[in-house]
Amino acid sequence: MRFEDGRIDQFVSSEKTLPQSEKENLIWEFKNRGRGMASVAFKYFKNELKGDDSEEIFTEDEQRAFMARSQDLAQNGYQDTTGGKEGKKPSIVPLIVVIAAFVVIIGAAMSGNALAAFGAFFLVFSALGFYSAFTKNSRGRTFYGGTNSGSSKTAGIAIGIIGLAGAIPLFFAKMLGSSGAFMLMAVCLFAAVGITMIAGFFMSLDLKGRKYKEEISAECIGYSRIVREESSHSRGHQREGFSFMTSPIFEYTYQGKEYRGIYDRMIDGLDADVNRGPVSIRIDPDHPEDIYHSSKPVMVKGLCVGLICLALTAVLGFFFVTQQLTAPRAPEVNMGPKTIFTMLFGSDEQKEKAMESLGDGLKKSVGVNNEITDEVVQHIAEQYNAAGEWYYELAKVERYDVQDDKKFNIIFEDPAFPQIGKNGKPDGLGDTWIVFYTLYEYESNGEKKIGKSPFFDANPKEYTYTGTHKGYEGK
Repeated sequence: MRFEDGRIDQFVSSEKTLPQSEKENLIWEFKNRGRGMASVAFKYFKNELKGDDSEEIFTEDEQRAFMARSQDLAQNGYQDTTGGKEGKKPSIVPLIVVIAAFVVIIGAAMSGNALAAFGAFFLVFSALGFYSAFTKNSRGRTFYGGTNSGSSKTAGIAIGIIGLAGAIPLFFAKMLGSSGAFMLMAVCLFAAVGITMIAGFFMSLDLKGRKYKEEISAECIGYSRIVREESSHSRGHQREGFSFMTSPIFEYTYQGKEYRGIYDRMIDGLDADVNRGPVSIRIDPDHPEDIYHSSKPVMVKGLCVGLICLALTAVLGFFFVTQQLTAPRAPEVNMGPKTIFTMLFGSDEQKEKAMESLGDGLKKSVGVNNEITDEVVQHIAEQYNAAGEWYYELAKVERYDVQDDKKFNIIFEDPAFPQIGKNGKPDGLGDTWIVFYTLYEYESNGEKKIGKSPFFDANPKEYTYTGTHKGYEGK
């Protein structure tokens, strides 16, 4: 790949190898550069706003090069100077997609639908991956090939496939239930990662003959070392770590044009593999800045990761199939974002229709005997976000208040129950009603009282509860 000045994470020297004792010095310098760039950026933008660049803001050549490189990337995007098409200027499309997805994810999370939030995240993850592969506007990095002209497309396709693998199972949530959909999502994600890693392994076996076809003479003029900052969280503590990648810096001429580049796949660690002076390198004739370097440890690691992911796919797939065969049949109720939003913010009529839809779904699910089990009610409680312990009661009806020809309210003898509105006419209804509810406390006239909050109800002439829950007996 092209050697670039203006990277604060890059250290250039004439030394082929460095002692480990030098590692701490480079890490300290890397941190110091980062701290210094904060004040440089502030001064730079202050001068831009004032329209006055008389104040000297750079104390090192690396700072000046970094700002020039950042400004060029912001204005023009990455420019491919290897003879191919120039990179297009940055598009606003990805930003719009990310903002829209963020709004959808927040909305789904606030409505209590975690599945919709996960679905939106993976869909935008997939869309951005395929967008990157289609536009090829920037250099990407792949596990096997490193950073080169083709990595943007390869990495974009892999990201797109993994995103789809995470999103598609969520469309079957209504059929599988929440736990089943999440289990299927895990199966698909491990399968996608495993397949892409193993496919990448076999594609990397012939990189030399398929991409880096031409061997040319070059001059090694020095060495580039890139520091990578890594952090991890464990037991509430953040741990900071650093690693290095190293490559010789090559100067060469190809088809009358001069190039300066480093390995696409840099060497892990501080030591380079060739001496300064004349060397032979392999390049991609279509993109002469792409320089080949093999890495057997990376290839072996990638293959192992792929095999482990496929093994996990098989194990999770077995548990998923077993769960679906043995799990009690859940009701086919519509508890998507639209239904939840209607129940929370819709009109009374819209709320009643939503509740009726839940009842119709339950009726289809429980089968010929119309039995309501604890598993069915628990599933509805989870979908409805009914927190805490729930109760069952065959509540006595005081009266049915008819609103018009299409609506009526059920008034219970127990004042702890609110009235429940229904669509239709109360013809043929009995003096009891099946109600599943949770409890809440409230204060009235300085006295604490218990209220009953129904989350599901049914006509006892049509359904029979066969579970073990009972009514609340406290006072």
